[in-house]
Amino acid sequence: MTTSISKRDAGIAANLKHIVAHGVRDNPVPLSSTAVTRGFEKAAFPKIVHELQDRNLIVRQKSLLAAQELLGSPINYVQCVAAGITPAVIKLLKDNDALVRERAAGTAEYLAKKELGARDIIQHGGIYQLVACLSDASLPVRDAAYKALYEGTRFDVMRRELTAQKSLVTLMALVLEEQQGRALQGLRILNACTQMRNNGQALEQLIDVAEAISHVVGLLAPEQSVEIQEQGARLLSMLTSQFLEAKVTAVQEHAVPHLVRLLGAQQQGCACAAAAALMMVTVVREGKYAMVDTQHEGGFERLAGALDPRKGQLCTDAMQVVCNVAEAPEGREALIRCGVPHLLAHIHQRAENGQLKGSAAEAIRQCRFKCFP
Repeated sequence: MTTSISKRDAGIAANLKHIVAHGVRDNPVPLSSTAVTRGFEKAAFPKIVHELQDRNLIVRQKSLLAAQELLGSPINYVQCVAAGITPAVIKLLKDNDALVRERAAGTAEYLAKKELGARDIIQHGGIYQLVACLSDASLPVRDAAYKALYEGTRFDVMRRELTAQKSLVTLMALVLEEQQGRALQGLRILNACTQMRNNGQALEQLIDVAEAISHVVGLLAPEQSVEIQEQGARLLSMLTSQFLEAKVTAVQEHAVPHLVRLLGAQQQGCACAAAAALMMVTVVREGKYAMVDTQHEGGFERLAGALDPRKGQLCTDAMQVVCNVAEAPEGREALIRCGVPHLLAHIHQRAENGQLKGSAAEAIRQCRFKCFP
């Protein structure tokens, strides 16, 4: 009996030594069924695509955040696209859950940061889904969709696709309905689409189908925010850049008084956009005389105030406006009364920039032009 007790004590002691030697650890806790973990090396990419298609709502929500984390790395970005992440994300833009749709649009923004991803979005019909999300019942989904589209419009391929799908008409209508933040994003997307190469189709779509000129002139009203007015002026300058009929329409919609008022804006970006648009519409006769009509409201004084070589592009565009308006005899008279030729001579003498000096010389010649008797 004593021997058996001593053997038992010796076994317990040996077991204690073994436990102390290897440490006491609890049994591992199983992962939750909704846990989303990153796969090891190359297994991570097909794994995230599989989890994006999971039936469990929580898994889909979490996997979208994990996908954004992966897409943040340039190396992982390419591997994710190759594994087929784009169609999985686009499918989730139609999910019943608003949070999933919002995160899917946010993931699409990550994809659109590179032209590879932008092309993949187009290939799998993502543009149509993102534009549809702009009218989503959930406001965060709309915000995320606007951001994704704006990110993608850095590339001509995305701009061309938006134009081909006639999405510019939809965007113009939404700009007029949305609150300021989303309307501003919509205007930025429209501006990007009009600045692509061979933009004739985009301009015709906005001018003829969306009737954008009258709507954009309305966005130049004083009650609009400065940011909206600036983007509206930029869009108007592009809409009136090619077609004479568009320039005449802008004048008939009373764009010139608004643009002249914006020449005196404290934000130079807004003033530059107004000068660029005014430069376009004063090419036609109607625009020149619309500018002449503003002389009693201080229009020529604001134009003279922009003739400051320190203002760079604003000064250059303002001198082109002077050249355009000086083609009308009444315009030359108004310019001379405001002392514009004196300001131009000062710029010509002091400017070190060759572009400014050349523009000033041309404007001086236009102001000194005499009509034949």
